[in-house]
Amino acid sequence: MTVAHRLGPGSLLIGATGSEKEFAVQTTKTTLTPSVAAEDDINTLDGNTLGGDETETWELTGTIHQSYDANSLLKYCFDNRYSKTKVALPFTFIPLDSGTQEWTGTIKLRALDIGGDVKKQNTSDFSFPLVGEPALGTNA
Repeated sequence: MTVAHRLGPGSLLIGATGSEKEFAVQTTKTTLTPSVAAEDDINTLDGNTLGGDETETWELTGTIHQSYDANSLLKYCFDNRYSKTKVALPFTFIPLDSGTQEWTGTIKLRALDIGGDVKKQNTSDFSFPLVGEPALGTNA
């Protein structure tokens, strides 16, 4: 019987090896999300139907608690955003440290919302599109 697991404790690393940033420290939600755009099927004169094309895309999404210090995730995302650097960054998402799944890929980092309600612990939602699709490996 398969048991449903809870997310975490795990890891979310973003950046090149040796300079990666650990996002799990302030992340309260993390999702690797597929989307499919499907074209309509095509009916042919002989009565058959040709299946429409499908295109699958992926995003790494989630929520972080905001911090305004020099090493904050907000600053990291701002400094390394794809629109500025034109460089997609590698990521590693390990949903559960004691599990075996390790998802890797490359994302286009985006700047995040900064600020919010006064005297509240504000959060920022993130949505980073993947370049291609993620790869499933093992967390040894």
